Amino acid sequence: MSRLLSASLVILVFAPGCKPGSGGGASGGQPPPEVVLHGARLESFEGDRLIRSGTARQVSYQRTTGEVWATDATIRIPPGSSSQKAPPGTEGGVEVSAPNMEGSLASKQVVASGGVIIRTGKGMEARTPRLTYDATTERAHGNEGVTVKGPDYRLRADRFELFFPDETFNFAGSVESVLGAPE
Repeated sequence: MSRLLSASLVILVFAPGCKPGSGGGASGGQPPPEVVLHGARLESFEGDRLIRSGTARQVSYQRTTGEVWATDATIRIPPGSSSQKAPPGTEGGVEVSAPNMEGSLASKQVVASGGVIIRTGKGMEARTPRLTYDATTERAHGNEGVTVKGPDYRLRADRFELFFPDETFNFAGSVESVLGAPE
């Protein structure tokens, strides 16, 4: 499980401090990263089952602190990949893309920023400036607003939560929705 979590977080923890050629976490008095990968691809397995995959243009890792930064990152979570097994109605899984992701292997949390796009196999696309993902609870949330487009609806909300095992979204704050809306 530790290998799975570490591998999952490496892909989930791609970061804003990482700029091409800058050495990633070298800003703000931090030491330069110990490892920098260019054109990174990752697949994370639980036994024989693929539970996460992804790509990033660049990933920087600081071994002493467990901090990871990535740029132009995409994470794919297949349907039913959770150990909780998603319900039969879950289709296609979830894909999260962001210009910047950063996180910590110790905290098992990732912050994606710079214009995050979430797509589900159900045909929904959500956009938010920033989201925080907790690998322990398999939950993401954002407090900076979200816009959502679906096959026959549109929605805007102040806050959201996404539960990855069953692709369930909860919206809070001021929520506006339009049903039957063309894309």
